[in-house]
Amino acid sequence: MGVVEHCDIAAFETDDQKNGTLAAKDRKRDSTEMDAVEIPPAKCHRMKFRTSETDLSESFTTGSISSETATDDAAADDDQLSDSSQDFVKSVNIPDMFSSIMSVEPLINPHYEKIKPEADAWAAMIYNLDEKMAKRNAKADFAYMNAIWAPHADEEAYRMMVDWHHWVFAFDDQFDEGHLSDDSDLAQQEIDATIAIMNDEHPPVSKEENPIRHVFQTTWKRLQKRAGPEQQQRWIKNHKDYFTGLLRQVEIQRTQKKLTIDEYIDFRRQSIGAMPSCSLVEVNDVLSLRKDVEYGVEHNLIILLKKQGLSEQEAIDKIEDMLDDCYRRWYRALAEMPIWGEGIDREVLKYVEGCRNIALGNLYWSYKSGRYLKDEGPQVRATRVMNLPAFGSGI
Repeated sequence: MGVVEHCDIAAFETDDQKNGTLAAKDRKRDSTEMDAVEIPPAKCHRMKFRTSETDLSESFTTGSISSETATDDAAADDDQLSDSSQDFVKSVNIPDMFSSIMSVEPLINPHYEKIKPEADAWAAMIYNLDEKMAKRNAKADFAYMNAIWAPHADEEAYRMMVDWHHWVFAFDDQFDEGHLSDDSDLAQQEIDATIAIMNDEHPPVSKEENPIRHVFQTTWKRLQKRAGPEQQQRWIKNHKDYFTGLLRQVEIQRTQKKLTIDEYIDFRRQSIGAMPSCSLVEVNDVLSLRKDVEYGVEHNLIILLKKQGLSEQEAIDKIEDMLDDCYRRWYRALAEMPIWGEGIDREVLKYVEGCRNIALGNLYWSYKSGRYLKDEGPQVRATRVMNLPAFGSGI
């Protein structure tokens, strides 16, 4: 999933946004270690995709939009995954995701209840979704994540953010598990066409011509009406950085290049679009592990560590240590931040809070939406035990 320019979007909120101070909290880690529990093995399927440029009505897979459609057999397997515990072969302990700076209770944008059904219906119309796929999109609930990201945004700004997410998940899935995942030339063409949309002289893109680009163009036009020239340039730059990361991702998948942890974090910081916080990458890779294994997606830090000889549990424990270090660096950065005076300090704290809310919203949404954990989010949060399907032979 790509996340671009979130802190600038958060700054798009109204000026009466509340400021708060982050209180340090001793983090109590459960020292109980749990070995992987073996359960009778089951098959692990890799999704098969065929291209479909004209009709996205079948393209929602597990709560997300994809420009590729799964075969009927694979789709049937996908449905079975949520119903049968025998599809899982082991379980792992996951970190306490809601500690440290993630321990705050999130604020929810007051426009959530109104905007969610409107935005879901609009996306279903634009992408020509049938009833089943429209329900999957509604369950993905991008509006909930955005409601935490920007709890004080007005209705217009908040709606733009939700629509942007209906673009970015559709766009990004093409590069994750779709027809652009290992084709550098086609990937470059799609990115060039998307960048061109941010040129003021670009003609309108209709939903019939290309629904994904149409949605992106509508969000860009709406941002232009409310953002100044500098913010527009940041928006363009951060999208270009995100696109560069996607191209690196495609090349890595095409060549099967082996990465170090630092190289992985560096490229994922771009390709996931989460410039403000590497913790978003790390948390995402823990919760998305099951989905990535199911669909054969290998750009996941746990899978990378597994290829280096670690078990699933050892890899997750290492990521927990990385998160601890990230939180410590967050507090150190706040402590070392200069003091500019009331006016600037207030805006800086808004930005800092916006960055934290991005990770916070992604975290709460990951447990709620069903994209990664289907209907097991509350159980996984309560027990911190996550079931995993069988890893493919190449993982």
